[in-house]
Amino acid sequence: KRQDTSRAVMLEMLGDRPDAEIEAPENVLFVCKLNPFTNDEDLELIFSRFDNSAKADIIRDPDTGASLQYAFVEFQSKEACNEAYLKMNNALVDDRRIRVDFSQSVAHVWDRYNKKYRRGDRRGGIEKGFMDGGRGGNGGRGR
Repeated sequence: KRQDTSRAVMLEMLGDRPDAEIEAPENVLFVCKLNPFTNDEDLELIFSRFDNSAKADIIRDPDTGASLQYAFVEFQSKEACNEAYLKMNNALVDDRRIRVDFSQSVAHVWDRYNKKYRRGDRRGGIEKGFMDGGRGGNGGRGR
């Protein structure tokens, strides 16, 4: 327990965690080893057998929009999440054996505003000021 607390404080100091006291959600699964052609809708359909309102979010490269071959699946209840974990780990999806585990990520709290960026859409948000090379949109000409 003490080591976990120490790690959480260190992650907060490094800026990787909004608060050392925050807990990972109990209703979200981490899914990895996905086929690059698997999309959000495919995962939602597959995991909907455990929860009709399961929401899948495949993480994509912000520059290319290509799948990074892992995702997070959110369920309405902890029970549905547990059942999906037990039945879907090592399941065959799109000719790949996927791995499923409980999510340790607190990204849903940390960067809600950054969700578009994670999906490959760089318009707007915090990155907007950096897209013009730091010139403020006027070509570096002052006002």
